[in-house]
Amino acid sequence: MRGQPPKGMEALLLAPTPSVPSPRAIMSRRLADHIHGFLLWMEFARARSANTVKGYGEDIRLFVAFCEKSGVQYVEQVTLHHVEAFSAVQRGHLGLAETTVARRRSALVQFFFYLERHDLIQKNPARLAIGMKVPPRRPPDYMTREERERILAVLANRLSPRGRRNYALFALMFLTGLRVSEVCHLTVADVDLDAARLYVRNGKGRKDRRVPMTPRLIRILRLWLAIRAGLVGSASPWFFLHMWGHHKYGDRPLHQHAVWAQVQKKIVPILGRKVSPHSFRHSYITHIWEESDNLRLAQHLAGHENIRTTSAYCHVTPRKEQERLAEYLGEAGGQKRRAREGNVMPARRDGTTGRWLKNPGEGENTR
Repeated sequence: MRGQPPKGMEALLLAPTPSVPSPRAIMSRRLADHIHGFLLWMEFARARSANTVKGYGEDIRLFVAFCEKSGVQYVEQVTLHHVEAFSAVQRGHLGLAETTVARRRSALVQFFFYLERHDLIQKNPARLAIGMKVPPRRPPDYMTREERERILAVLANRLSPRGRRNYALFALMFLTGLRVSEVCHLTVADVDLDAARLYVRNGKGRKDRRVPMTPRLIRILRLWLAIRAGLVGSASPWFFLHMWGHHKYGDRPLHQHAVWAQVQKKIVPILGRKVSPHSFRHSYITHIWEESDNLRLAQHLAGHENIRTTSAYCHVTPRKEQERLAEYLGEAGGQKRRAREGNVMPARRDGTTGRWLKNPGEGENTR
């Protein structure tokens, strides 16, 4: 029937195909000729995100420029010594962090693995090279619950359309832990206030997921939707709007740089220290872990594929440190923590003997 979209094999044959490198490029022995094909392979065959592919491209081009400066232009000329020298120059002469050097070496491992698959090399020199020792990962930078409440209290009093948008924007980031790219590409259809869930489409790793919302966040978002309906560009599908229609990004989703700028202008002055948009996600996962001690729950709510990623948030916050110390020493803080976790009444201190009473009726005068 005419007008119906194609299905099955017909749809597959009509689907646009990515441009592939020419056979001449595949057979070339020059390093630089394989960058384009490698990035296409990473994007479509390995299903990596646009940001990941962009980062790989920058790292590989730096290495190729380093090799060409050293007189190495062809694939078979690259040895493990060139990879190690590349890392040494970055760390010793440029002063880059060990994590940056390790990330670039990881990109080289993938690049030479791609060349190995095309029978251009026999061994992967990046795998054979000795990697630089990476220091232990620092605990993620986060904001405490008190800082979160102070920020939201200040933003709640800003009644301009931009102020209401920022209030909804940062409340959403605080109370759902979405990445800034996921927040920017959130549409009105993705936010289901009645079901208390929002849907993340094509998130990190091109994965979709559902994220629950609290009643507090639902009230804030309803307020923003009521104001949004009367703004220029309200017909746009994007949940968060640019605040002027003549802006060059007026018909596009909110840009990540715009969110970063609002964090620096609005959040940093309230907080008194530097934070980034990703600090909101760190704060969300830290608060979930701090209150539940449940790593699997934190992994599920954060949308992490590997629990090792979530384990980076298992740092001991100052409040949890004080509560656990009080618990180990048998003081009131630990009793309150156990009562909160076990849903039992907290113990109290006997006024006469000074000892802790585990049962509420223990020590009472029943005469």
